[in-house]
Amino acid sequence: MSPHSPNTTGNRSFIPHRARSTALTLTAATALLASTGIAQASPVAASVDLAEAPNVEITADQEVASELPSTVGGAASEDLLTDAVVEDTLAEYGTGLPALDEEDREVRVDIRETDGEAAFGVAIVTAATDSEAGDPQAWLFTSEYDTGEWLVGLEGTPEFSDMLADSELMDAEQRETVSTTTDPDRVSSSQYTGVGLPFRIGTSMIMTGGPHGGVGQSVDFAGGNGTAHASRGGYAYSLCNGWTRVIHDNGYSTDYYHLEDYQWLEGNVPTGHYLGTQGNSLCAGGSTTGAHIHYSLRAYSDPNAAGWFVPVNGKTLGGWTFVEGASYGGYAYRGNATVYPGQWMYNHGF
Repeated sequence: MSPHSPNTTGNRSFIPHRARSTALTLTAATALLASTGIAQASPVAASVDLAEAPNVEITADQEVASELPSTVGGAASEDLLTDAVVEDTLAEYGTGLPALDEEDREVRVDIRETDGEAAFGVAIVTAATDSEAGDPQAWLFTSEYDTGEWLVGLEGTPEFSDMLADSELMDAEQRETVSTTTDPDRVSSSQYTGVGLPFRIGTSMIMTGGPHGGVGQSVDFAGGNGTAHASRGGYAYSLCNGWTRVIHDNGYSTDYYHLEDYQWLEGNVPTGHYLGTQGNSLCAGGSTTGAHIHYSLRAYSDPNAAGWFVPVNGKTLGGWTFVEGASYGGYAYRGNATVYPGQWMYNHGF
């Protein structure tokens, strides 16, 4: 479904993604990497052209691709950048392309902005279309071109924050917010997350699934008026058409997946800003059994796992403290009140 048109209300400005009608999407047809059968393969050597792998997809519109620096030897400019981004992504994820390919998963690199010497975008490791496959993973990335190679920083690493702090690809206020709040050397997180739930404060939805995901980082909601809203203000960025991340000012970010009637965002939003409706979007893989909001928590305070999902177990969101049980089970409590999956939950805010 097409995203909502960008809008401005009062002093709330939302920066749209650049037009995608001329998007260039390149999926290599050459079977570069043979399957190894190893569940946790080492990242492929940097000398291999990762951009040519059959399960690597590159997206960049024509304008962005044309502004990237020329390469020696005839390689496409976006391929050189993609090689660097994929190499860092595989190292962060701790696996290789053959292992991902066995699970029918891809690495997608979406190059959104460039000024010729720097670039900014999204790297996604998709989930398999299997109910047990776990969540997709995604990182914002920034990169700098230096003497024939791209240096890359992934969201949640000091390199990302350092590069972004000097970048001109983002508004100064947004750049300061994002670079500061995603730097593991400058933030701390606690049981009190300072975020609400993924729907309007003062309203209710049904918790259709308790804590689940790879580390118990996600909770599912449906019902009510069916709309998703930012659980706290921050820098909102559309990862793909149905998945939004909001980076908050307190060392946490929140993800909203499976959204439809979707608003494409790239900029600061206030608490409660409309993101989309509950849905079944699978823009980065996975599966659904019914329309819902897949709500997940990420943190940036651990330098060994910066920018990764973190468990909601023991953490307070929307005034409720969550307790993990069996996958999709567990419960949340507030004072003497307890909510189990299948019951309504009221968003008290933060």
